[in-house]
Order: sequence, then C-alpha cells, then structure tokens
Amino acid sequence: MNDGNTTLNELKEQVHRLCLRKGWGVDGVQNPQQVAMAMTVEMSELLEHFQWLNPDDVRALMAGGDPERVALIAEEFADVMMYGLQLARTLGIDITGQVLRKIDIVDRRPPKPYNPKR
Repeated sequence: MNDGNTTLNELKEQVHRLCLRKGWGVDGVQNPQQVAMAMTVEMSELLEHFQWLNPDDVRALMAGGDPERVALIAEEFADVMMYGLQLARTLGIDITGQVLRKIDIVDRRPPKPYNPKR
C-alpha cells in the first residue's frame, strides 16, 4: 500500500482495525474529543523536529540532506494522520470533499505576499 494505490477509506479502515486489535475505544471507536486533543500532542512532537532549525537546515531537509530526521518527522506525521483518520471516520467526515471545499475557500481569498525568509 502507498499513496498511489490506497484510498482514504482504506486507510480509515486500517486505522479502525488497529483500534479494534488494541481494544481502544468502544468497538474501536475512540471519543472524538480525546482524539482531537491527542492530535495536538502528536503535532507538538512533530514540531519539535523543526524547533531549532534555521532556514538552511530546512532547505537541506527538503533536499534530502537529513534522511534520519525526515524518518522521525514521518513517524510523527503518521501519528497525526492516524488520529485525523479516526476523527474523520467517527464523525463521518468526507476528507476529500472537505479538502476540496477548503481549497475553494482559500482560492477565493485575496493573495498574501509570500516571504520565504521567515
């Protein structure tokens, strides 16, 4: 399974089956409020990998210069995504529909100048 051949519904079900195997929640469904809070913890862990990087460090990361750090970032990103998939499944959120809706909303906003030196 990879991004090119896996649907979001398949991922939602894979995460749900993990919850069932682990005995998390009632019938594999965890409290969405707790899931949302857990996402913030995992997001903080993701951000720790960027906390003290300067712009050159980030450019090096993007160019493949630190594969070990990218692997750690990927693991934390997966945690965030798994909680997001649980939340979407539990609340019946169509991720694709909502992302496309949000793209439309952002497209309608006036552009803001981009400053890559931030």
